[in-house]
Amino acid sequence: MHRLTGSSASAIIPRMAPQSREHPADGWHTFDAVVGGERIHVVTRPGFPGWDGFGAPNELLADAVEVVPGSRILLLGAGHGALGAYLVRRAAAQMMLGDIWEPALAAARRTLVANGVAATVHDALDLPGTAAGSFDIVTLVVPPSRGLARMWLRAARDALRPGGRLYLAGHNDEGIRPVIDDAAALFGSATLLAYRRRCRVALASKTEANGDPDWAHLPGIAPGTWQTFSVETGGERYDIRSLPGIFSYDRLDDGTRLLLETMPDPAGARVLDAGCGYGLLGLVAARRGARRVDMLDASTLAVAAARANVTAAGLQRVEILLSDGLAAVAGRVYDMALSNPPFHAGKTIDDRVARGFIADTYNLLAPDGRLVLVANRFLSYEAAIRVRYGHVETLAVSRGYHVLSALKSRA
Repeated sequence: MHRLTGSSASAIIPRMAPQSREHPADGWHTFDAVVGGERIHVVTRPGFPGWDGFGAPNELLADAVEVVPGSRILLLGAGHGALGAYLVRRAAAQMMLGDIWEPALAAARRTLVANGVAATVHDALDLPGTAAGSFDIVTLVVPPSRGLARMWLRAARDALRPGGRLYLAGHNDEGIRPVIDDAAALFGSATLLAYRRRCRVALASKTEANGDPDWAHLPGIAPGTWQTFSVETGGERYDIRSLPGIFSYDRLDDGTRLLLETMPDPAGARVLDAGCGYGLLGLVAARRGARRVDMLDASTLAVAAARANVTAAGLQRVEILLSDGLAAVAGRVYDMALSNPPFHAGKTIDDRVARGFIADTYNLLAPDGRLVLVANRFLSYEAAIRVRYGHVETLAVSRGYHVLSALKSRA
């Protein structure tokens, strides 16, 4: 194991250096990273962890991964695709980039084009069956959710050929150490290769005979299974299917419960559930008589769970869409927009997505249409709502949350 300090084969050119370019009109940002002596052009936007830099886990992976020309490589947690672009350049590797965030998938495609390299970009929840047992190398940038990390460890093992290698890297404060332990349990062993900037990179190899740890068969982690639980609200019961990596994936969170308790009557309304997660707000609106419900999320995990829940409930006039922001419903009109918007990018507080939702939803609402959102009380969205709507109303307050609302004026 090497403790890496000082210089590295990977470095980041600061985003505000002359090489950094931003395009605020459409939300896209570009910057350059020097990786292994190569200048990599990165095209990115908010909406997924690590969107605004190359990142220490990617630096460690760039230094650690041993590639021979023609290797087949799968990147899980590929983010904006800069690591993939570098590895393709370095060894003419055959590459598949996987992630669960639609903004990351879109960014990876743009980054590959910007660097003149070719690779496949794919939803990491639904990797092609032909990929099983065919990869020489899998890299995994560990997500903040340990449950999702375990899902990806299983996917990595399934994707690797016998003797294939898994490289995993992540931040100490996002749980890399227990995930290395999980990799050791699943693969038989895992070796720490290096650590730097409070991050670690480890290596595991696929062997023919190694028993599964108990967690590999837990609901939601075992392939084809769901985490399930029930929610009772307004005298109705909702049986929920969910997956690790979705916000509050195994229970109803207090913020959403408060919003449900104060939700205006959706009967006859065209309702938007933005950042729907496993879809409970939209499910409740549909069951309470909404004319139509559109449910959006940037996470492929959330969209899969919401679709499963709508199908199981037998609800009609409901559409679930994978969407980067509100792009998938541009031009549609709603009477009510509901959201418990995200305010994290990984472990970092980042409310850009929520503030963008507040501003952009205004254009989708009919005159007298209503915005309703719930947020932690320390998040002061009132000013952002007033800027767009001219006023804001507090519908409910609890110890940790508040429900805010505004009507779109007819003027």
